[in-house]
Amino acid sequence: MPGAPCLPTTEARTNIQKPLLRSIFPDMAARFPNPASCLLDERSPLDFRTVFGGMLSESTSTEIAIRNIRLGAVDLSSQELNQLRRLRILVAEVNAHTVESEAYAMSADPSKQENLQRILNLFREGRLEIRSAPLGGWSPDFTVFSNQHGPNCLLLGLHWFHRPFPHRGPAWAINLGSEEAEMASKRFTEIWENAHDIGPAVRRLMERTAQRGTFRNSGLTIHQ
Repeated sequence: MPGAPCLPTTEARTNIQKPLLRSIFPDMAARFPNPASCLLDERSPLDFRTVFGGMLSESTSTEIAIRNIRLGAVDLSSQELNQLRRLRILVAEVNAHTVESEAYAMSADPSKQENLQRILNLFREGRLEIRSAPLGGWSPDFTVFSNQHGPNCLLLGLHWFHRPFPHRGPAWAINLGSEEAEMASKRFTEIWENAHDIGPAVRRLMERTAQRGTFRNSGLTIHQ
């Protein structure tokens, strides 16, 4: 229905999604009449970051396909990562200088130092993997959230965690159910298997920056 805040879905998906979303956001019913499949924008009562964090906190595995990696925007809490056993991030574009600059900025900012250490701990614990697929291509960005039963939620659209948004127009994203999540997970795996593993390089770069607290030319090259 034109103008409706959330898109209608099949009964099966509704039965799966309503309990999950409402368990994460108890007041969801008051904010969204039909939370089975919610269309989000920058004016939504529950913004993208809130929905993303809620889904992450209920997931054991998460797959993120995002065009550019933005370390400075990472503000994941320990509670959101508590159940997570695997976080796979697929990027289309990555620049060693940008990654190091952002890591340095995080190490120099007391409010972001904890976030930097949290990312490094994910690497050290073997829970975080990052790959680059410059020739893979996808549009738009998407995240697949999975629990012990498999893929159960898909966030599709602009992945932007901090305000202001990069433009003045609508910043659309939609939350979809298990059927779409399973499809997206299969497509993610196809790209992932042919992507370059840049996790070790990113980790070394971040550890050096965190230890030294200064930006230096490490001579690191991330091959694409």
